[in-house]
Amino acid sequence: MVPWFEVHINADGTYHTCGAQPNPGRMPFAAGFIEKHNVHNMRLEDWINGEYQNRVRLSKLNGVHEPRCQMCYNEEISGSSSKRVKENLKSKIDDNAFELTYRASPDLAHFEFSRANQGLTDILRPVSYHLSLGNECNYACKMCGPWASTQLAVEGLKNGTYSGPAKLNWTEDESAWNHITDYICETENLQFVHLIGGEPYMNPRFEELIDKLLVAGRTDIYLGFTTNGSVVDINLIEKLNAFRHVDIGISIECMGVLNDHIRKGTKTDKVLDNIDLYLKYRKESHVYVTVRPVPSALSVHTLYDLYLWCVDRRVDVMTNILARPEHLQIRQLPQDVKNRLLAKYQQWMFSGPAPADSNPRDPTWFKQHIDSEIQVAMYWLQQAADPEKTTKLYNVIQSWGWFNNPEISKYFETRLL
Repeated sequence: MVPWFEVHINADGTYHTCGAQPNPGRMPFAAGFIEKHNVHNMRLEDWINGEYQNRVRLSKLNGVHEPRCQMCYNEEISGSSSKRVKENLKSKIDDNAFELTYRASPDLAHFEFSRANQGLTDILRPVSYHLSLGNECNYACKMCGPWASTQLAVEGLKNGTYSGPAKLNWTEDESAWNHITDYICETENLQFVHLIGGEPYMNPRFEELIDKLLVAGRTDIYLGFTTNGSVVDINLIEKLNAFRHVDIGISIECMGVLNDHIRKGTKTDKVLDNIDLYLKYRKESHVYVTVRPVPSALSVHTLYDLYLWCVDRRVDVMTNILARPEHLQIRQLPQDVKNRLLAKYQQWMFSGPAPADSNPRDPTWFKQHIDSEIQVAMYWLQQAADPEKTTKLYNVIQSWGWFNNPEISKYFETRLL
C-alpha cells in the first residue's frame, strides 16, 4: 500500500517510492530520475500522480516482481516481518490471507480506482511521510554510504570512490522546505511522519518540523525518527511526549568493540547509556524506544548479546537484514564461523508466539519480536555462501586492519580461507 499512502524524500531531495528500496541515486536510471523527480523541480502533488508512481502502482496491482524490493523479499523468505507486510497491515491486509483480506480492505476502492485509471490515485494527500532531512552525520558506518553520511562522502571524495557533493540537504531550499512541510501539516487525516538522516539531531530543521507539527495541532499521529544515539535532548523528549505515539529508533548494530568498529565514530557504552536516558524521560504509555540494527556478517557475532540487553530492558527490536552490499550478508561468512554462531543462537530461550493477529509494530510483544529476529539470524547462518563473496568479505576486513586487532579478529577466525 506504500505507493498509495506514503511519500518518501531522500537527503538530496529526490522522491522515492519506498524506503526499503535502494536510494534512487544508486539505481541504473539515476541521472534522469534525479534531474526530474526531486523537490527542487517537482511539486509533491505532481509526484503523487506522476508517470513514475502511476507505473509503480499498476505494477503492484499486477503482481510484477520488482528487483528493487529485494530487501522485503529476503526478509520474508527468512521469516522476518518485512516493511511490505507491516505497511499492508495498515490497510487491514494480512499476508497470511492476502486475497481475502485484500478484498475486505477498507482501502480496496483506492486500489481499484488506480487499476481502472492507468495507475492514477484518488488519494491526493497521502497520510504517511518518510523524510530524510540530510546526510549530515558524525559516524562513518561500514554498511552505509555517502547518501546518508557526510563522513563517508568526504572519505569517498578523497579516495575516488564517490563523485557527488559532500553535503546533501534538500531542507536548505526554503521554497521546497515550506512546500513539503506545509503540505504535511495541512493534511487533515495525517497519520504517520518518520524522520531520518544522516543523523537528524545534526539538522536544525529536525526540531523545527516537530515544532511546526505542534503548532498545526498535528499531534494525533504516529511520529518516528531514527537516530544513532550519540545525542539525547531532554527538552525535545518533553515535546515528543505531546504526540499520540512516538517511536524513537536507535541505530546500533551489536555489543562491544565490534560495534565501535562497525559504526566508526560511536562509543557503544555511551549509546547504551543514552538509550537508558530515553527510557527514563519518555512517557512510557506512548513514547517507545526501538533498537534498529542492520544484521550483517560484521555484526552477527555479538548481535545475540544486544538482543539479551534489549530483553532485559523490555526494549523492542526492529531490523532490516542487510541486503547490499552482498559480500556483507550474514550468509557470506565461512561455514565454520557460521557453525560456531549457530550453536550460540540455538541456546536462545524462546517464548510462546504472539497472537496471529498481533501487529509486528506493537512493542507489547517485544520478546516475540526478538525471538523472530533470532530465528531470522539462524536462517541466514544456515544458507550457503558464495565463495567469491566470502573472499571479498575477508579482503575488505583485511583492508580495514581488523585482523590486526585480536579483540575483533577472533570473531572471524576460520580454517576455510
